[in-house]
Amino acid sequence: VIAVVGRPNVGKSALVNRLCATQSGGAIVADVSGITRDRTYRQGTFMNRDFEVIDTGGLVFDDREGLFLKEIKEQALIAIEEATSLLLVVDGQKGLSPMDSAVADFLRTEVLRKKPSLGVFVAVNKCESERMGEAQAAEFWSLGLGKPKAISAIHGVGTAELLEAVFESVPERKPGELSEEEEETRAYLAEFGVGGVERAADTAPAEPEFQERETINVAIIGRPNVGKSSLLNNVFGASRAIVSDVAGTTRDSIDAVMEKRSGNLDMAPSVLYKFVDTAGIRRKSKVEFGPEFFMVNRALRAIRRSDVCLLVLDATAGVTEQDRVLAQKIADDGRACLIVCNKWDAVANKDDTTYQKSVKYLREELPQVRWAPVLFISALTGQRVPKIYAAIDEAVVAHRKRFTTGVLNEVLREAVSYQPPPASRNGKTPKIYYANQVATRPPTVVVFCNEPDLIGDGYRRYIDRKFRESLQGFEATPIRWVYRGKRVRDLMRQGNTMTGNPGDGGSGKAYPFPQTH
Repeated sequence: VIAVVGRPNVGKSALVNRLCATQSGGAIVADVSGITRDRTYRQGTFMNRDFEVIDTGGLVFDDREGLFLKEIKEQALIAIEEATSLLLVVDGQKGLSPMDSAVADFLRTEVLRKKPSLGVFVAVNKCESERMGEAQAAEFWSLGLGKPKAISAIHGVGTAELLEAVFESVPERKPGELSEEEEETRAYLAEFGVGGVERAADTAPAEPEFQERETINVAIIGRPNVGKSSLLNNVFGASRAIVSDVAGTTRDSIDAVMEKRSGNLDMAPSVLYKFVDTAGIRRKSKVEFGPEFFMVNRALRAIRRSDVCLLVLDATAGVTEQDRVLAQKIADDGRACLIVCNKWDAVANKDDTTYQKSVKYLREELPQVRWAPVLFISALTGQRVPKIYAAIDEAVVAHRKRFTTGVLNEVLREAVSYQPPPASRNGKTPKIYYANQVATRPPTVVVFCNEPDLIGDGYRRYIDRKFRESLQGFEATPIRWVYRGKRVRDLMRQGNTMTGNPGDGGSGKAYPFPQTH
């Protein structure tokens, strides 16, 4: 684990992108001080060895007042505690500054005194020239942290040599050898009689039991200043992201991994929940090209790579147009969704009917995700926050739900018999033949009919509503409907066995429904 620290605007995020090969989609880089605020984690590989890099915000130790300086320092200190190696990044073009000396003094007097085994390396960034690079780096000998390494994060000069020096300083463990943290954990558990009795030396080690585990990606989406970072901290149980009353506090997407046992029988016993806190998404007309443009792109990308989206709303502000845009984006991408109404504790004059009225209000204002469950929580007090895990499990199961063709066609036949599709203005009557589920994540159903263009949006919403009312398991997930044209003559010629009579499990010939004769 490598923590990258330094004063603001010296190229820490650019170096993280270079080490982890994440120039595209990695940390946000700009010529503006203070872009990185929270600590973010990136995975990398070097010479068949895996490592993790922690990117931090700029450290400032003087008495100047700035936005989030104290919070950024706290996040950087947490990263230093977790690290096995430390990269102090400085600017070779601007030379040694008092802020660099303050950071180096802190590392020498405070950090290395508590963690003497921590390897600290001085990376002199922006040294692209092979002739002048070493001369620029020589100035930083005065920091007293060993030989400075001349590198260039943009061009990759000296980064391989830097990683070689880092790996040489980390002692390799022998097979079966425990680290210091593992030894401390084992001793702590032994005090309470947990962890079992050590086996004898002549006893063969038991084969470790394989425990099935799956990963669920959860994206926390919403407008600025609705409590997304507060929700992440409450769910994660630690100060994982900086929280403030200032809109736009979170810049980059923040990943937080939590392993938890699942109580759902349709899932693996152990589940790895990967929460992704995203930047607040403003209206497109207000977003200019620059850091905020890339922040919004990271948030939209988090929706696409997630299994479940938590759409966070402000209970005191109601539903806005931007909330509807985000709900439509989640539905279009086919992600499972939970509507999380935050700041419920701040709602005044609540009574017995407030909950039902609020649910009805959200259903009317967010028709794009009218199928999504609603949770009223308070990230500040933790009210109903533990219920999120069970709701996520149910949403994942619904997102992967599959029904047999016979069951689908029973529901489709009842829906069409109760309300046949209306005829078009020119007198043509739509004819629906049968349906078949072809995919999951999200559930995708293909409906075969004579002419798909004759079936209007209103009737398609009616079919969707009837399926959700008749079948349990489609909650919290969108259903993709694909209407495909097919002639009756081709249908009879194939002798399809996908439908049949109700209750026979889908056997029999695929004749059209009664209203199509």
